[in-house]
Amino acid sequence: MHLRRKPSSRWSRDQRRAAIAVLLSAAMIEIRALASRPDRSNHPEGHLAEIRLIADVCHNLPGADQPRPVGEYDGLVYTWQTANDFQRSWLRKHFAQAGIDTAFLEQAPLLPRPATAPDTRPTWKHWQFPRDPKAFIAVNSMTLANLVRRAQAVEHHDPTYGPVRTAFIEWFLDHLHPDGRHILRLSRQDETQFRPDGPGDLRQYRALVIMSDGALIVDHPRLRATDVAALPSNLFLLRRLQLAAVPPRGRERDAGLWARHHRATHPACRDWTVLNTPDDA
Repeated sequence: MHLRRKPSSRWSRDQRRAAIAVLLSAAMIEIRALASRPDRSNHPEGHLAEIRLIADVCHNLPGADQPRPVGEYDGLVYTWQTANDFQRSWLRKHFAQAGIDTAFLEQAPLLPRPATAPDTRPTWKHWQFPRDPKAFIAVNSMTLANLVRRAQAVEHHDPTYGPVRTAFIEWFLDHLHPDGRHILRLSRQDETQFRPDGPGDLRQYRALVIMSDGALIVDHPRLRATDVAALPSNLFLLRRLQLAAVPPRGRERDAGLWARHHRATHPACRDWTVLNTPDDA
């Protein structure tokens, strides 16, 4: 597979799909191999850290072949420029093995801040006709944590990766702002669905979440629809109309990006199970 073009050229959609397929396939194979053979790890912090870094660098690849609206970041350039040294080396290795020229990524203009807080109010220049205002509700941190844990109780957990994901979710919930007021609504059909519905009444929601440091981020938890439907409608109509009029955009700071920044700026906050599960656990 060869994707060689002039250094300044952008990759075509077919080339993007090919590059993404190379990386996702390699990630699946290597994560599976590391899970079964931890001794194969090349990372100084062990196989779990390596698994996390591979999964993290591939997080935004699904859908990165789609055309981007004017002004939005290129998904592949974003992945390249936000990768750390280990991840960049991993990307180079697999691109080189597939004969993919990385000049387009290496010579792309530097992006500004890779992601910003999600919008909570429309502006005169950026708004849409309000869509389903009644879907928006507000919850405090205790309620959000309870909703997530009730959903986790009915999830089908993978025996290999389930404990790692559960550990991250608990770490994330522990870092919600104690006085946070978070916004929930059911994800729409035209939005990216990270997992299919079910089992039971599990559905993906869009959440505007306030973290322990006051940062506002977007998350996409799977919650039980009956649990959410049982919550009281506690937002004034004007506030729900404002939220429903906010147009979508693709540069929102999500849970993974916040966690990466938090771990980098709070090195002592690394005592979560994902990084400390014994190899023989």
